Amino acid sequence: MKKILLSVMAFVCVTLVGAQTYPAQFENIEGFTLQGEKQFFDRDNLYNYINGASDFYLGYDFQDLWVADYTNDQEQSLTLELYRHGDNMYAFGIYSEERPQAANLLEIGAEGFYESGAVFFLAGSYYVKVYNGHPALDEDSLVDFAKQVAGKVCEKCLLPEQLSYFPAENKIPSSERYMAENFMGVTGFNGAFTAKYKIGDEECRLFVYKGDDERCREIMSKYFTRLKFKKKLKEITYVFDDPYLDKVKLTYKKGFIYGMLDCKEPEKVKGLYDGFVSQNK
Repeated sequence: MKKILLSVMAFVCVTLVGAQTYPAQFENIEGFTLQGEKQFFDRDNLYNYINGASDFYLGYDFQDLWVADYTNDQEQSLTLELYRHGDNMYAFGIYSEERPQAANLLEIGAEGFYESGAVFFLAGSYYVKVYNGHPALDEDSLVDFAKQVAGKVCEKCLLPEQLSYFPAENKIPSSERYMAENFMGVTGFNGAFTAKYKIGDEECRLFVYKGDDERCREIMSKYFTRLKFKKKLKEITYVFDDPYLDKVKLTYKKGFIYGMLDCKEPEKVKGLYDGFVSQNK
């Protein structure tokens, strides 16, 4: 009986995986042909492909992964990895965590970069990786393949809207991040965007959260409670000495929370923060 049960379970697992269909838009990439078996992974078995990193991906609302090999007419090969996340914010989150600070950014999808014989880029809810094979393609050919894949996802791929809220001046390149869960140690503060800035010898992080106003008020209330701050919430800027985060600036506006962290002397960057908050109305 036990052997029969195990056989049935194995059959069900194989059937479920086998029932998945490779996304049709990626079947025909000009100049390349799909080769061999395609691999599919979901939330339950991602660890089989990236053991040790799967929990990190799951934290960004990972949905599924397709892995496929392609070759061109010169028998040069590459491997395509299509990580699909819940939306473009989550996809940006995992992409930005793996993007080097000194990355040479490329116009692939919403944004991409080339490093160590591979291309990484963001397109809609996909975080995509293209790895060179053997024999290897040159960089231009690899990038061209990546651009074709991006075009199959979205005609005009865009970065999350919230990134446009950050001032360009004095921003540290490629420092933007998406904080998926419990930002600032506040339970349920999920989905803030941050960016680092440097003015003179002062460095800090700006952040913005956009959401339902009721949710914004709830987050602010939780933070007030943690600091035992009992005043009524208003649409103003607050300054706190947080025992865990040191000096914190927070501004509440209907549907938004803005803030600044990690500044040793916030007054040195007051103009930066005031401009950040005032330009986003």
